[in-house]
Amino acid sequence: MTNNALATSSDYANTAQSDIVTQDILKKMAIQNLQGVVITKSIQGEAQKQTRALAAANINLADMSGRMTEQARKEEAENRGAAKQIIEAAAFNDGFWEKKK
Repeated sequence: MTNNALATSSDYANTAQSDIVTQDILKKMAIQNLQGVVITKSIQGEAQKQTRALAAANINLADMSGRMTEQARKEEAENRGAAKQIIEAAAFNDGFWEKKK
């Protein structure tokens, strides 16, 4: 549709160059302007589609980022828990051997 509008607009512009009668020129200019509107509307529609697609992608990325942050927090908590157990076990062993001396 856009290619057809562009070709028609170009054809009318070329034909208008050779016309002498004012009425015919005005009609062809009106048609050319209408074709320009069709092209502009098509471009705007595509831009809106791209905007919606990008917005959806941003939402997905934000969701993935949130999940990754949550996973990192869980792993950090597990690491802290393991470190605490190691320290407690070491302290117990240290205390046990102190009593044996």
